[in-house]
Amino acid sequence: MTSEEMNTLLSKANNAIVGVNRAEGGPQLTTVWYSWDGTAFYFTTTKDRVKYLNIKRDPSISLIVDDFDMHKYVAAYGRAEIIEHNFGELVRSIIKKYAPAEQVEMRVKAVTDDPSRVLVVLHPDKIVSN
Repeated sequence: MTSEEMNTLLSKANNAIVGVNRAEGGPQLTTVWYSWDGTAFYFTTTKDRVKYLNIKRDPSISLIVDDFDMHKYVAAYGRAEIIEHNFGELVRSIIKKYAPAEQVEMRVKAVTDDPSRVLVVLHPDKIVSN
């Protein structure tokens, strides 16, 4: 897949599936809304979710975006970075991708006003596509 094809696929409002390592062993998989800026993936979670605790314990994660219609996918692997404050503009790029335009500001405010909400950033070490 060319980088243009990959960026086209990643700009669509497909969900991503994030894989993290559970403390007991084996993967934990979660569907998330995400954004891609050409170098990193972004998604949010809350501090009370097991996904957050698993990422804090072991930041090695994977993420896959599947485009059912095109029969294509992009998988990314790397270490997660958790940002706990001042991530409003990065969240806006996620919400604009999925929410109706008239709901964007309300949803951005809800996310940024929630003290339990964090932003997870994946700077991939490896990307595989088909």
